[in-house]
Amino acid sequence: MKPKKLLALTVSLLTCVFILSLGASANPKTPKKKSISLDSTSITLCEGETFTLKPSVTGYKKCTVQWSSSDKSVAAVKKGGIVTALKEGTADISVRIKGTDLKAVCSVAVTACEPDPNDYKTVTFDGKTYTLSFEDNFDGDTLDGTKWERCPEQKRQDLNNYWDNSMSYLDGEGNLVIGMSYDEANDRFLSGGVRSKGKFEQAYGYFEIRCTVNNVPGYWTAFWLMGDSVADETNGGRNGTEIDIMETPYYSKKQVQNTLNWDGYGYRHKSSGNVTDIDVYDGKYHTFSLLWTEKEYVFYIDGKESWRTDAAEALGTCEVPLFVKISSETGSWTGIPNPDDLPDKMLVDYVRIYK
Repeated sequence: MKPKKLLALTVSLLTCVFILSLGASANPKTPKKKSISLDSTSITLCEGETFTLKPSVTGYKKCTVQWSSSDKSVAAVKKGGIVTALKEGTADISVRIKGTDLKAVCSVAVTACEPDPNDYKTVTFDGKTYTLSFEDNFDGDTLDGTKWERCPEQKRQDLNNYWDNSMSYLDGEGNLVIGMSYDEANDRFLSGGVRSKGKFEQAYGYFEIRCTVNNVPGYWTAFWLMGDSVADETNGGRNGTEIDIMETPYYSKKQVQNTLNWDGYGYRHKSSGNVTDIDVYDGKYHTFSLLWTEKEYVFYIDGKESWRTDAAEALGTCEVPLFVKISSETGSWTGIPNPDDLPDKMLVDYVRIYK
């Protein structure tokens, strides 16, 4: 090849290489920007409501996120982005990519919403919806025999206290009355109780009562779940647990008690419980409720969590259906009532149970 043609070909090839190199440097492969965002940046919830925030992460094949709340008394958050509104106010819920400064924030406003009186057929906890399976609003003036029976008339506890049929009735104003009185003629205390034994029993779900409690010391009112299998002394509480959703023996201290009892009531009997400082002894209606799942019991007073337990001491939560009991009684461990303070009564507005 002649020198001129060889030189021209060399120049052409170098020019192509230079242009290609320019093109490559002008369009480098840009790494994906790392970021995290939430599907909502602001939400408004009513007290007691839950909401699940969903994060979106880019630039990572795999990472761990951490959740936090700027005010846990207003809105709490747990793994999975489940936000629970606790009281009026505002709080920022943050999700951060662990080990980095990358985060996203959702502003949560919590309000004290007035509930729709007809909007109670379902309830939702942790993304799971429960449907109404039992309800009594205690309308009329006769106890519904398809749902309840009066507890057997018998002596209770260690004082001269008896369950008496006359102490359980409807007042005709939408309330079940569980009375407490002193029978002077026979020198004994009387109290009442109703139960759903043989009429309604359920394992797992959400159980709620709206009621007033005792207004005098010495007595206590209770909303509890019971079953014949509680007497079983094997397999811990899984075969049967007495679940005291609410007991009010601490009038003077202004406290409410939750208790689990299992392995019968003999020498093998075991129990665990919790006491919450809260004044419900004011003559007003309050709600007391329980969320019972395969993994745990969660107790609530007026929609706010009071105790959560996995019942590990009882080898887990109860696995068998239990019936409902509403009652009042007295015992020496709460002090002897003053007959001059009686009669007193517990008013029950409703009982609602969800499956």
